[in-house]
Amino acid sequence: MWTPDEAQQKDVDFLLALGEIFTLVVYGQLILENAKIYAVGGDLLDQIADFMVRDFSKHALNIYNKPSSTPQQMDYCLHMMRKPAVDASRFGRVWDEVYALKDAYEMNP
Repeated sequence: MWTPDEAQQKDVDFLLALGEIFTLVVYGQLILENAKIYAVGGDLLDQIADFMVRDFSKHALNIYNKPSSTPQQMDYCLHMMRKPAVDASRFGRVWDEVYALKDAYEMNP
């Protein structure tokens, strides 16, 4: 069974990793829903997906490695782990856009 059993429901570390996965799904959905509204460019969306895939895979691996994980949970986790589409030139373009904002904002005293 994929859902946490009674012992896993008392394992805070297990629940935190599971919560991280669900949080990433919700944030991903919100980002995609608002991308067109806020005219978020494709490079930035792809770069966001890059780190989200990394984080999602990290938390899936964390659950996979838990001693309390069931074989079915471990199988699900294996299917959730992916390597993101790495693109150094895309990263550079996004970095240049972000770095151009350096010193554009300042904290209120």
